[in-house]
Amino acid sequence: MADGWKRVFESTRMVPPHSQTVRLAVESRFTQSQGFQLSLNRVTAAHLPQVTESSAGEQNVTYQLRATLFDINHQHFFGKTWKSSPQTMKNNKIAFNEVLYVHTSLTLPSTLVVLELVSLSPRPDGSHQALGRGFTVLELFTDKPEASAADGERRLNLHHGSPRALLHPLLKDTVDYRSILRIIEGAHLVCVLKIHPALDSVLNLLPENVLVSGDENIPGLAASPTVQWRGAPLHPMLYIALGDVRLGCSCSAMETHSMKLSTHCS
Repeated sequence: MADGWKRVFESTRMVPPHSQTVRLAVESRFTQSQGFQLSLNRVTAAHLPQVTESSAGEQNVTYQLRATLFDINHQHFFGKTWKSSPQTMKNNKIAFNEVLYVHTSLTLPSTLVVLELVSLSPRPDGSHQALGRGFTVLELFTDKPEASAADGERRLNLHHGSPRALLHPLLKDTVDYRSILRIIEGAHLVCVLKIHPALDSVLNLLPENVLVSGDENIPGLAASPTVQWRGAPLHPMLYIALGDVRLGCSCSAMETHSMKLSTHCS
C-alpha cells in the first residue's frame, strides 16, 4: 500500500512556476494559455561508446530523454520531469519518435524546455543506474515581434554536463547563456515544435506547465486510433473520448417515486 501511495505522489507532484514570472505574464496580459506539440525524433551521439560483440556490458545499455520546463531569468525548474521510454543506439543514432504536448500561459522568451540524454545501465537487483550524457535547451518563444513562438524543425546541439549547470551563478543575469555552455562535437537532437490549436478545447483536462506524451492515460482524453505513435509520420492528435451516459430515471420519475414514498410513510 505504501509503495502505491508513493507511486501516485511521484506521478502527480509538480513544482509551480516562479511567482515573479507569473506576475510578469499577468502584467503583460499573457493570460491565455497556448498549446504546443513537440516531436522528439532522434539523437545523434557520436561521443557515446559504440556497441560491439566484445563489449557485452554496453549491449544492455539503453537511453532515455528527459524533459523539464525551465525559467532562465530566475534559474528555476518547474512543472515535472517527463521521461521517454528507453531506446537502444544504432550507428551513433538513438530513435525516440516521441510526441509531447504542453500548454502554458507563460508565453515569455525566458520559458524554455531543457532536454537531457541519460544512459540506463542495468544493476543486479533489477534497477537501473542513470548517467547523464549531455543536455540541450529548446526555446519555446522568441523576443522577435514577427514571431511569438519558435515554430518549426530544430537541430539542437547537446552540451557537456548536467542541466544543473543552468543553475550556476555565472548564468545569472547573462544575456547569452549558450556562450557559457560547452557543445559536444557531433551530438545533437532533431525535434519539431508546433503550435497545437487542437489543445484549446481540452485545456481544462490538462494541467498547465506539465509535459505529457500522447500515450499517457489522461482522464477524458484518448489517442487517435488512426495514428501510429512510434514511427513516421509523427502527427498524433488528441480527442475527447465521449462515453454513453445513461441515467437510471428522469427527474419527473424521481419526483413521482419520492411522492409515493412520502405518501406511504404518512
